[in-house]
Amino acid sequence: MQSSPRIASSVAVAILGLFLMAPVPTRLGQDVESRSQTDLRDLTDKKKALMNDLTDFETMAKSLQGTEFDTVMQFDQKAEQAVMHLDATIWFLAVYDKMQCEPDRAVAKAALKNRLGFYSHLLDILAEQTTGYLVFAKLPATAQAGSRTRDELRAAKNKLDAIASSLE
Repeated sequence: MQSSPRIASSVAVAILGLFLMAPVPTRLGQDVESRSQTDLRDLTDKKKALMNDLTDFETMAKSLQGTEFDTVMQFDQKAEQAVMHLDATIWFLAVYDKMQCEPDRAVAKAALKNRLGFYSHLLDILAEQTTGYLVFAKLPATAQAGSRTRDELRAAKNKLDAIASSLE
């Protein structure tokens, strides 16, 4: 009996989740652990805020048509892309945080800084694109939701930049 790719990927994600949640002894001191956990929590909060925006946009889109519908869908798309970028960043940061071998951490640190810079750049692009679509928002609710998403994208970008700076 063959298992579907969806089940196999779900099992892989579950195993990875168990690995990431496994208790690991503190290696570099409590300050590093606290900072890293705070960073992960902050990124998770930003991801949740964007996911709430997605729900709002989907609800709004049900009652819209024409340009307003297209604008809401653009905001939705930007928020969805940002969620994926933040999810990947959280994963990279969590794996880096769990690494014990200092030589491996040094290599991973360079890769993590690269990814943080890349995702920061992508979030900046998404924020700028969101700003560009604000001119098409005619309803106050649409403009407000788009502005909130733009601000959340900028805040997430700034958080990634701060984490990258802390890795120096």
